[in-house]
Amino acid sequence: MQTATANLIPVVNLRPAHTRYRKGVKQPHNNMLKRGKQNTKLGDKVTIKMWKGMTMYSLTLEERATCPDDCSQWDNCYGDNMPFGHRFDHTASDFIYYLEEQLEQLNNKHTKGFIVRLHVLGEFYDPFYVMQWQKWLRIFPNLRVFGYTHRKLGTLIGDQIDLANKEFPDRFRIRFSDDQSTKFSAHVGTDTAAIGGIMCPEQTGKTDSCATCGYCWTSNNPVVFIEH
Repeated sequence: MQTATANLIPVVNLRPAHTRYRKGVKQPHNNMLKRGKQNTKLGDKVTIKMWKGMTMYSLTLEERATCPDDCSQWDNCYGDNMPFGHRFDHTASDFIYYLEEQLEQLNNKHTKGFIVRLHVLGEFYDPFYVMQWQKWLRIFPNLRVFGYTHRKLGTLIGDQIDLANKEFPDRFRIRFSDDQSTKFSAHVGTDTAAIGGIMCPEQTGKTDSCATCGYCWTSNNPVVFIEH
């Protein structure tokens, strides 16, 4: 007979809690947010739907060092295929300072709005970091944010992200990865039969980039990505 303890077996991760590419971890500076044109999948100027006309930027932190250890992609991280990517050190004392400095510059530059894709690599590493983004959304009215998180609803960080989504429903759009308790989610798979929603249009060749799609920040239904 199966016992209750069978469900308490801890997850054993093969990779340590840091990137494979330690030299890729860089000290913070006031140009950490990179233009979307440097990432063909992301795109540069949004051409469709909500946030049309806004310029895209992205932020990359260190994978696994910022991530929950129960992430389903821990040993299959996208970052394992990015040996030349720069990951900014979130533990540096001036990380928040420099990030805020650049956000202020971009808020002044893009009077019709700009977008930050969080996080190409890395994660929301504590609830105070989520609160920091909430603060920035309040003081920088031109800022928009979208992305994905493996933090779960029902955890401190996951619930803070959910609060931010609800506080700024048109400006902060973070989907919960592999979480079937909410439709505003992102999953890895080969079809949408079990989850619903759509397959990523960029991955299936139906659109050129995130900037020409907009589904992930406009729809409240799931999106499914092909495993990288």
